[in-house]
Amino acid sequence: MRVNSTLLDLLLEVQTLDRVPRMGYPLRGVPEPESVTEHSWHVAFLVWSLAPSVPGLDLSRALTMALIHDLAEVRIGDLPQISSHYFPPGAKKAAEAAAAAELLAPVAESALDLIADYQRAESLEARLVKACDKLQVMVKAAVYERWGAGGLAEFWDNPANFTDGGFEGVRELYDELRARRRATLETSKGSA
Repeated sequence: MRVNSTLLDLLLEVQTLDRVPRMGYPLRGVPEPESVTEHSWHVAFLVWSLAPSVPGLDLSRALTMALIHDLAEVRIGDLPQISSHYFPPGAKKAAEAAAAAELLAPVAESALDLIADYQRAESLEARLVKACDKLQVMVKAAVYERWGAGGLAEFWDNPANFTDGGFEGVRELYDELRARRRATLETSKGSA
């Protein structure tokens, strides 16, 4: 690919992010999965929703980070978690960083700083965005199951999908999601 030289180049390219599917779902039989754009919007909404309960959080920084955290996927696609097994350690992060640098060249260097911060997950904002990124995966899995999709038990059985970043609000939402799923599974077993 090439380095974007103008803001218009960037804007035209990121329009295609809504055509990049989140790949973990179709690998498990979910037809027409959400796009990376949809995912990013939902992550930003979760950040916005939880921000009032996080003292000291810079909401503008966190929302910007949520909006751009997966932009590199417009060039490299959404690589599902299972694929990381096939790459050398750090290869995916290096590819994402290189793609982001080329993609975001026309905008402030601060965008790359935000992506690097997100990858490190050291700041309060990055930890919340990472936690919301994982939470959104599980909220979406719950929605897909409610719509009749099967084959998503693997999502629920993976402890890495329940990273709360130390945020009580995120933990409470995970607990409620799990409780609702258990109740649904028990009800469906009882009616079978």
